[in-house]
Amino acid sequence: MKKIKFFTLLCTIALLFLSLNSCSSSNISASKDESVDLQQETSQMEEVVVIDDTSSYASKVVNKTIAPELYLDYKKGIEEKVYKWIKSDDGKYYTLVYIDENGEPVKREEAKINVGANNQEGIDNGKSSDMPGGGGMPGGGGMPGGMMEMMMKNADVMQGVYINANITNLSYQTMLIYAPAEYFNVDENGEVLSINYENEKNGYTASTAPIIFLNECGGWRSSSPRSCETSYIDEGFVYVTCGARSRDAMDETNSYHTGKAPMQMADLKSGVIELRANDTVIPGDKEKIISIGTSGGGQMSSILGASGNMKEYYPYMYEAGTLGVIKNDDGTYSSFYKDNIYAAQNYCPIADIENADMAYAWWWVDLVDDGGIYNGEITDFEKRLQELAAEKYVEYLNSLHLKDENGNDLTLTGVRSGSYYDAILKNISDALNRFVANGEINVDEAYGDYSSWLAKDENGNFNVTDLRGFMIGTGLVNQRNKAIPGFDSKDKSAENNAFGRDDADTVHFSKSMAEIMKDNYEELSKLSGFDSEVIDAYIHDALDGEDATYISNQTALLNATHILLGIDGINVVDPVKYYRNRSGTADQHTSFGVGFNILTAAKMKGIDIDYALVWNMGHGSNEGTSTGTFIDWVNSISR
Repeated sequence: MKKIKFFTLLCTIALLFLSLNSCSSSNISASKDESVDLQQETSQMEEVVVIDDTSSYASKVVNKTIAPELYLDYKKGIEEKVYKWIKSDDGKYYTLVYIDENGEPVKREEAKINVGANNQEGIDNGKSSDMPGGGGMPGGGGMPGGMMEMMMKNADVMQGVYINANITNLSYQTMLIYAPAEYFNVDENGEVLSINYENEKNGYTASTAPIIFLNECGGWRSSSPRSCETSYIDEGFVYVTCGARSRDAMDETNSYHTGKAPMQMADLKSGVIELRANDTVIPGDKEKIISIGTSGGGQMSSILGASGNMKEYYPYMYEAGTLGVIKNDDGTYSSFYKDNIYAAQNYCPIADIENADMAYAWWWVDLVDDGGIYNGEITDFEKRLQELAAEKYVEYLNSLHLKDENGNDLTLTGVRSGSYYDAILKNISDALNRFVANGEINVDEAYGDYSSWLAKDENGNFNVTDLRGFMIGTGLVNQRNKAIPGFDSKDKSAENNAFGRDDADTVHFSKSMAEIMKDNYEELSKLSGFDSEVIDAYIHDALDGEDATYISNQTALLNATHILLGIDGINVVDPVKYYRNRSGTADQHTSFGVGFNILTAAKMKGIDIDYALVWNMGHGSNEGTSTGTFIDWVNSISR
């Protein structure tokens, strides 16, 4: 039991009666008897203590369209019969769900898996690859038990519990909580009475079980709660699938956007807070919440891992009606609950979105004459823009001042030279060697004459010697997924609706690409394919327009690399203790370097990292076993 520290009788009395609106920021972690230690930081850095009371915090939520006292206080919701733990058909687990007046779970059709810009960001479901030398990834992959197959199907899924109080999109503002049956005391009818802290499952108890926290924001689209992944239950984990509003979320009249960045973080952080605030009715260790996501969801997982307890997100959480987030009299915001998490798994993250087009151009720049063009065509303007962007990426990468695990600088001395380039080649080589060691590929049979890009040493290990040769030799060159630019596309058809004001449909958001266009305007304007009206609008939105600063702040709040490195004036506070990244060498959607940069930055902050590329894995989470598995990693950091 945690002890409550009382500094003075006067302080205690004052805290019991003080209005929440006059309090400064505080962090709370509830124990099983609802007593807590509280470290509350005031402007004078004084330590004060309050007693956790979810219902009293719920009553102070200002932005609300539902009654937070009932729907955000899950204990009260269970007592009032709006929520209920429902036993699964196989008896393995219980799900906390919203019920109707007859006590029956409210159901809806499970959403299809998200796709990305122009519907080109589909996530690998483990089917056979057209790439030579692999034939697709074997087995279940990173999300165990055929998670990707489950995500592709349509089925009924129950409505979960609310994560915040200002509801604009019901299907995106709830979460489903699944917990092993062993973690509950039940009556003779199987109805949940309370949490059982004594029973064990796979060595875990209701107090020690890690909580897997899934977001499904693939393609930077909204996340809807999904059905249960029973492999997590079998391991003794608690599994949470959380909704979040993103770029496709609109109000009921379809007139304004409700999920503009960084609303994804406001919703996901709301979910984390709800788990902590309702500790007494939800099994699992709330200090071992482990985020997982793929593609755009991998990006959101990376941010959730980097942005713990950062005040910059509080205004958006306040707008969302997040439990315990208040607006102070001086206009600042505070939170009474922690929103940091323990660990984050990022699969092929579509991250560093402002600079993602430069990274993509750097990756593909020397492949134009080898088939490395989008949809079979490229204009002179696009070709030159790609060259300029690749060159600019060298400058950008060096500005990050990344260092390897030995403290050596990771830099580019040219587009295809430098210690950073060598590190990327080593990452690819390591992926192949692990695949070979796992017995999943015969390189000679798969690639024939590979001498132009692959060398074999006397020990039988392979070394990729040239990125362009690798792209051609593996066939990835023919799989290009994006134009230039492709994330902040010229026609605003990609992630462009993720940024800007709520009433703005689409905007340009990449300062880096806009600066390249502006600085080289005269040269580019003379090339075929240049459209002055389009390029002028691009430069205006991202650099010169009245909302350019606002948009820049939005991209900064969703950039884990920059947050970890303290770039953009936004500094990390309480990041994860562990990061894991898996991206595929056959992923044509985003540069290998993006995920590598995030975890390199994390390593520089002293975070324990597990980074690896997976040979021939496409854009997805179907990682196989050559680099370990997600479940093994969770167990290794949770026991």
